[in-house]
Amino acid sequence: MSVQHPRNKLVNFRLSKEEFHQMGVACSVSGARSLSDFARNAVLAAVEQALESILHEPEQSIARLDEVVGSVETRLAQILKLLDAVQDEKTNPEAEGSISVR
Repeated sequence: MSVQHPRNKLVNFRLSKEEFHQMGVACSVSGARSLSDFARNAVLAAVEQALESILHEPEQSIARLDEVVGSVETRLAQILKLLDAVQDEKTNPEAEGSISVR
């Protein structure tokens, strides 16, 4: 049976004694076949999560921009109502009422 994606690249990093012990415990708890298998899966999961975050960042930015634009539109509508009320007050000074926009 041939392997489609052979694992022939090496990644090397150092751990303190305590980190190594913690990794061994986590490896045992997770049921991984080996420390290498455990470390590879953990790193690849972190890579996938980082890539997902990067890929969804534009969607989140657009959603936030939509919120801001909606808020600006609402405030602009309130300002326009207030300006209309002021203009009406100037052109029709005998009309009673107070100017308020909510």
